[in-house]
Amino acid sequence: MKRILAIGFFVSLFWLPAPAAKAAGELVPHRALYTMSLIEAHARSGITGANGAMMYRFEDACDAWTSETKVILKLVYSEGEEVETTWSFTSWEAKDGLSYRFNVQQSRNGEEIEILEGQAKRKLADGPGTVRYSVPQDKKLELPDGTLFPTRHLAALIEAGKKNKLMVSKVVFDGASLDNPYQISALITKPAKKEGLDKAARLVRMAFFPVLAKSEEPKFELGITYRPDGIADHIRQDFGDFSLDLIADNIEVLNRPDC
Repeated sequence: MKRILAIGFFVSLFWLPAPAAKAAGELVPHRALYTMSLIEAHARSGITGANGAMMYRFEDACDAWTSETKVILKLVYSEGEEVETTWSFTSWEAKDGLSYRFNVQQSRNGEEIEILEGQAKRKLADGPGTVRYSVPQDKKLELPDGTLFPTRHLAALIEAGKKNKLMVSKVVFDGASLDNPYQISALITKPAKKEGLDKAARLVRMAFFPVLAKSEEPKFELGITYRPDGIADHIRQDFGDFSLDLIADNIEVLNRPDC
């Protein structure tokens, strides 16, 4: 389970047109708690049950956007085996678009199985970028022109929704897995009517294609209902063999700093 949380809790190191840059400034700092449950699982997966929780925190740090995600997920298999995965991810993105840092830690049944840590830098806001990992040591990755990090990608999706644009396709890097960067193809529609749901909310369906693998099949898919302020009310993750539902239990708006 290397990619339980692929969400965008997505931020960008790269340039966007002025409307999307403005949209990034309109995103609301918040903390949200989600309950995770199994929607369906194919017989080949061997999974018979799933439950868990996710905490997501998004903040304005004056000169940067920061995010923190923590996931605890328990999968139950047909043989009776239970596997508990914990996954944490933190990121920091400079608002000037010139640097980005990330850290990932993952364990399975209490045993550490993966750590990723690194930093991306660039000299020009619309030029290529270089990612240097401290873990794994000495790993290096070149990012092409136009690559986005999660927050700017989210801002671009919300701006597209406001303009009733249906399709957005971008290369995105968040550092959350070694499959990065991804070509993300997004379809933006209005969600089904739901009591209490913001009328301006948009359902964004995203397919994630690893750029380096050049695969014709997505690694995974996400369906997220975003409010205009960037808060996700509902998330659905499809990994092919099984899919998960994430329902917001509590959303707390956080104060902006006095910069």
